[in-house]
Amino acid sequence: MEQTIGILNALALIGLIVLTIVFVLFLLKAKTALEELMKTMKTMSQTLDRIEKDSKPVFVQLETTLQDTSSTMKSVQRQMSTVESALESIKQIADRVNDLEARLQAKIEKPVMQAAGFVSGITNAIESFMAEFKK
Repeated sequence: MEQTIGILNALALIGLIVLTIVFVLFLLKAKTALEELMKTMKTMSQTLDRIEKDSKPVFVQLETTLQDTSSTMKSVQRQMSTVESALESIKQIADRVNDLEARLQAKIEKPVMQAAGFVSGITNAIESFMAEFKK
């Protein structure tokens, strides 16, 4: 029985040694993985810093461009308002000219037609007189 306990103790000790070696190997691999992770994190941090540094001028330029675009759009709106006012004024002038034309036509057309009829009558009378005179 003592021999069996001795063998079991030896086997337990060997198992404990193997378990310790496996645990140490695991810790070494974990250390390597953590070192790789740290390198990757450092590289990512550097990349993010570079992106931040490189993107600042882009965002500044973008802000300037947006401000310029906004200013241009406001100017275009003001000019469109001016054009709309000018077109409205031109339309009013055209309406007044059309109204004046209609009033002038109404006032002048009748006397002109009467004068044309009178001239036509005189012309017919002169032609009749000349036709009779030639006979």
